[in-house]
Amino acid sequence: MKRVFQLLLLVAIVGLTYWIYDMIAVNVHAEDQIKERETVVVEKAKVIREVVQAYKDSRPDKKYTTNWDTITEFAMNGVIIEKSEIYDENNLDNKPKLDSIRKANPKWKNEKIDSTSVRKTILVGYSDEEIENLRYIPFSDKKEFQLDTVTYVMGTYKSHLLRCHAPYVHFINTEEYNQQFWNMLETKFDLFIANSEASDQMKKMKADGLKNAIQKVDDKENPGKKVAKYSIGSVVPIPMDIEFFGVTFGSLEENSDKGSWEDGRLE
Repeated sequence: MKRVFQLLLLVAIVGLTYWIYDMIAVNVHAEDQIKERETVVVEKAKVIREVVQAYKDSRPDKKYTTNWDTITEFAMNGVIIEKSEIYDENNLDNKPKLDSIRKANPKWKNEKIDSTSVRKTILVGYSDEEIENLRYIPFSDKKEFQLDTVTYVMGTYKSHLLRCHAPYVHFINTEEYNQQFWNMLETKFDLFIANSEASDQMKKMKADGLKNAIQKVDDKENPGKKVAKYSIGSVVPIPMDIEFFGVTFGSLEENSDKGSWEDGRLE
């Protein structure tokens, strides 16, 4: 009986050891995938940010667009215009020459204009196919980066803002690493609440916890329709659902093109 007990104990120890090792391995693999995929998405978002900013700068109205076909066309054939001074206006040695030129030609402008194609600056080495696929979130089965814009008006001041977003749920393997995925979202949610300004809504969200806070509820104004329980933002409300968490750059609240990987909004 003693030997049988020892044998059973050994089997139990081996089984427990294997189970612990397997659990650790799964967690490590999940963390590696999340980190690796997020890095790839961030690198693509950085390129998109350069392209959409160049598009805005090229426009007379200085507006972004949410039309991916327009962005792709600009990426393929667009031109970046750069303006600079021919002579330094603040350089005293240049002033006599500048005065002389302006006297001879009153319409002359101290301006140098250079133009370079987007493909020779931002998208060096990109093939036509890679540019066509710029809109798609990596690992997502061709789901597009979400683009939203708004024109913010304050008196006579106008600012056109853009937000570009790739939800985690679109590029993380939520079937193989379901628990690890939710653990990650839990951490992101807690940090988001901690870094947000105190408000009654934030207190309610914190009390609800992640899964209750991001659930869909009945829309009181449209019977039969489900909407996010909470929304974030005063200018353009952004649904606080499972797609809220992800890789983002830009804002619909302030004039900023910073990415979530830079300002720590969800990290």
